[in-house]
Amino acid sequence: MPPVARSEPPPVGDSAGMSAGVRAVLMALDELVAERAWPDLGPVSVGHGSGAALVRLEHRREPGRTIEVEAGERRTVVRYPPEEIGFTSPEEALRFVAMLGDGRVELEVRRAAWTTMCSYRDGLTLPFRRTRMPWPTLRARTERLRFGFV
Repeated sequence: MPPVARSEPPPVGDSAGMSAGVRAVLMALDELVAERAWPDLGPVSVGHGSGAALVRLEHRREPGRTIEVEAGERRTVVRYPPEEIGFTSPEEALRFVAMLGDGRVELEVRRAAWTTMCSYRDGLTLPFRRTRMPWPTLRARTERLRFGFV
C-alpha cells in the first residue's frame, strides 16, 4: 500500500470528533485499497473535520485521474473530476470506487453551448449517469476520460 500523507495528526481516541460511521467507511476504503494494490496509485492523503473525512487517491503519473472520496455521516460523495456522485450507501460508494480504480469507468465530456458529461462503465453503450451543466465554450469538442490506477 502506498504511503499515507495526513493533513492533520491522526485521531486519538474519541477526541478526534469523527463519528463511528465515518470511521467505518475509512476503514473499509483502506481495506479496499490494500486488497486491490493498484500499480499507479500514488500517495493517499486523508483529512477530516466537521463530521466528514476527505480521502484523495492520487494517480502516480496523471494528476487529472485523481479520485476523491468524501465520507460524511449520511452521505458519501465520490469525485472523479469534473464529475461527482453522491451515495447514501457507503457500500455502494466503495463498489464504485473499486470500479473507478480498476479502470472500468469512462467519462465523455461534450462541450458546446451546454456541457454534457456521460459516465459509462464496462464499455457499455448506454451511460449510467448523464449531467448537463451551463458551461459554454466557443470551440465545440468531445473528450473521453478514463479513470483508474491500472
